[in-house]
Amino acid sequence: MIKWLVVFSGLCLCVQAYDDVVIFPEEKGTQINRFFYDFKSPAAPRKFIQNGWGETLLKEYGFTGIRTSIYGTGNRPAHPEPGVVLKEYYEPETLGLKHAKKIKPDVLIFASKKLDNTKSFPDWTKDHNGVIPEKYAVLIIDYMEYMRDEGLEIDVLGIDNERRFNEGNIMPEKHHAVITELRRLTAERGLRMPKIIGHEDYQMGRNNWMKTFAEMNSDTMDIFGGHYYTRVRPLDKLKSDLAYAGDMEKWHTELHWDDHGAKGEGTHSMKTAVCAFMALWDCVDNGMNGYSWWDFNPKKRRRDHLMHAASVPLVNAWPVKVLDSDGAGTVDLSELHTRAFLQGDLLTVYAINFHESKARDNLRFKLASGRIVGMVQGRQWSDETPPEGLAGTLKPFAGKSFRAKLPPGTINIFTMKIKR
Repeated sequence: MIKWLVVFSGLCLCVQAYDDVVIFPEEKGTQINRFFYDFKSPAAPRKFIQNGWGETLLKEYGFTGIRTSIYGTGNRPAHPEPGVVLKEYYEPETLGLKHAKKIKPDVLIFASKKLDNTKSFPDWTKDHNGVIPEKYAVLIIDYMEYMRDEGLEIDVLGIDNERRFNEGNIMPEKHHAVITELRRLTAERGLRMPKIIGHEDYQMGRNNWMKTFAEMNSDTMDIFGGHYYTRVRPLDKLKSDLAYAGDMEKWHTELHWDDHGAKGEGTHSMKTAVCAFMALWDCVDNGMNGYSWWDFNPKKRRRDHLMHAASVPLVNAWPVKVLDSDGAGTVDLSELHTRAFLQGDLLTVYAINFHESKARDNLRFKLASGRIVGMVQGRQWSDETPPEGLAGTLKPFAGKSFRAKLPPGTINIFTMKIKR
């Protein structure tokens, strides 16, 4: 037993409901059924093959896919002219993808255009207005044909990435034209047309892209994909873009665990971690079903341990309703933030108390339905804990609740089996 965990003794039954954290296992949100490992992050394909990391991700954690790069950039000129693909630029990715297919034959391959600022697209594919749809479609079909010859078929295709920082100028009309031409070319070359994801910009809601696309009533997008960074969380724009996406699958394709931007804050700070959790949860709360972290690494540093703790319980899980004293919709970092996820009969409950001085002493967590089976496993992180956090065990009361002490500035995670 460690000090921050308080075994519920059954002596304080008078605690009022609004002081509790109440979990509703039967009230589910959108299942998170797509979780990708990102080969676009530096050195990721090489890391994936080494030391069983790929097996951990695909077998143990249950990740469902790999996000990989389409080059033809200034740094990696893999497409110097139409019909030519220089395989040496793709070799790290193809080796990694073949390794993934051996581990998990049904792993999804999600190919996404690599960003290289104003050299993201080869000169032969563009003019002063950005990419030329008919020529850019040739680059994409060349890539798809090359991958097929390597024994790798593209399942999901993203033709743009963070338009704010590239020269492609792929607005909705141009997106429609590129995909229309690509459909013609896939039929001509005997290739399978992948699902199309878009538009993957740096920030939700920029230039009314999704609004314009929805008004076009185009059929050239199957999956909505976007980026939503920790330093700027435009929640209203997130909600707006997802509404325009309608019944499409909705993926956050590049989650970041970035420096929060404040002086002295780094990627391993608790504030950065809290902001990363909150950005992820904004997306979960609003029905996004697919996720991919940038720079997801084996456990070494605190950032790595916390990223695993934030992610692995969500793979193929259902978010379930949670109510706490500060309200489910609060965005103030200093207030209590709770979420819960259900994987089969395994329930994971998160509680963040990032207030500077206010402890949440003897806080009761209780199930609105079902029963806790066995003990509750807890883990807590703060500025003072080791990278892996502090672990402890809690004894539930009557199979319905448990109590824990949440000191200021902590991230707390509780796991338990439940019977419904």
